[in-house]
Amino acid sequence: MPLYAFHCRDCHHSFETLARFDETPECPACGGAHVERQLSLIAKPAAGGDTDAGHSCGAMSGGAPCPGCPALAG
Repeated sequence: MPLYAFHCRDCHHSFETLARFDETPECPACGGAHVERQLSLIAKPAAGGDTDAGHSCGAMSGGAPCPGCPALAG
């Protein structure tokens, strides 16, 4: 099962969980059923398969992307 990000409209808690595409989990914080699946970025591997371990791009947390962001590189 894939890992999806969700946001609860009742308590505004954001969380990630394993879920099937057709499943909508309840919020682990409040037990509410009004959760929305969030769009998430998938990082594109760097040329040669290198990774930048420990580096966190602002785009991954809703901020501005860093220069040369692998998540937004075309």
